[in-house]
Amino acid sequence: MAYQFLADSTVEANVRRILDEQLDKAIQQLSETFQDTPEQAIHKARKHLKKGRSMLRLVQRSMGKKAYKQESSCLRDIGRSLAPVRDGAVYPVTLTTLLETYGLALDANGFSKLKENLVDSYQHSLHELSDRDQLIVTLIGDLKDSKARLNQLTLNQSGWKAISQSLRQVYGQGQERFKTAYDDGDDEAFHEWRKRVKDLWHSTCLLKQVWPPIMDAFEAEIHQLAELLGDDHDIAALRHFLLNHSKDVVVKDVHLQVLLPLMEHRQSKLHHRARGLGQKLYGEAPKAFAHRMASYWHA
Repeated sequence: MAYQFLADSTVEANVRRILDEQLDKAIQQLSETFQDTPEQAIHKARKHLKKGRSMLRLVQRSMGKKAYKQESSCLRDIGRSLAPVRDGAVYPVTLTTLLETYGLALDANGFSKLKENLVDSYQHSLHELSDRDQLIVTLIGDLKDSKARLNQLTLNQSGWKAISQSLRQVYGQGQERFKTAYDDGDDEAFHEWRKRVKDLWHSTCLLKQVWPPIMDAFEAEIHQLAELLGDDHDIAALRHFLLNHSKDVVVKDVHLQVLLPLMEHRQSKLHHRARGLGQKLYGEAPKAFAHRMASYWHA
């Protein structure tokens, strides 16, 4: 079913259903799809894990600190176990996109060889993970345990009260990270903002039925912001890898001389576009945002 609350169910029933679906889909990817298409399986499994964690954040205040910490940490740790393979898959794509953006040929200055090395490194990490059968079995077991616990989840509040405080917190944290990102300007600050933007995006998807035309438009703008920050993060991750690369990847000085200025310029452009969207999307006080969403909900 759709990743959204249904009007004919209670909040608690919606939460249980959505968490059950997302964890079940992640388990399916790792148990049934992984052997044939591991890259696709990892990518999709991580998306379902992120949706699950965003659902937990939306009811964080209503499920209790202990239960929230246990389940959120479980999904976070599973996602982190799969993250290096996902990053490795993105490096060659990010390199190609960056060069194409500035009209540079891949075969110039040995960039085609660099891309080949990045692909080989990714394939090696993918094969390493595929060979570690016990790791995947353990991750699937952890997911099944979490799924069983969440099937018994009870919230200490109902209706709008079950999500209102956490929604206000999700919005407020994004607003704070937005300010910090432009005050600090470092990659980590923008990455932290991106994570909170994705939480707001997922929350908007969950609440789409409260006023579909308005929420569809709001969701589309938040998704665009998340995409901009995602492109920024991919560049930051590639730069970090190139400056701290493994021995099996050959990075020449000419590669860094060309790429580092391009990365800085491209990130500056992305930051400029993201700032404009951020000012619009985070232009309300968290209390006012939550109040507006409440008026849609109750209507």
